[in-house]
Amino acid sequence: LEGGLDYLREVVMEDSLGIATELEKQMAKIVSTYQCEWKTTINDPEKMKRFRSFVNEPETLDSNIVFVSERGQPRPATSEEKMQKIPTIQLSTAEGVAV
Repeated sequence: LEGGLDYLREVVMEDSLGIATELEKQMAKIVSTYQCEWKTTINDPEKMKRFRSFVNEPETLDSNIVFVSERGQPRPATSEEKMQKIPTIQLSTAEGVAV
């Protein structure tokens, strides 16, 4: 580093370049405009539609998501199971799991 450790110490510790105020302003702006992306999504009905198949709701689930029963519990069907037309189960949020 040109100037060595003494120069670095002046820049970092003593703010010889006078950038501390600008950095503080930038950090204050970032902090004041921060938003939680998950909270924003949950509060926006249009964005929540993207997660419809993954939220417990009484409406019919996405037909592309197929479940099979294994050891008495539902699990997503594999591609092979979907092609073999293995008996699938419907998930109902109001009544639990129906086989």
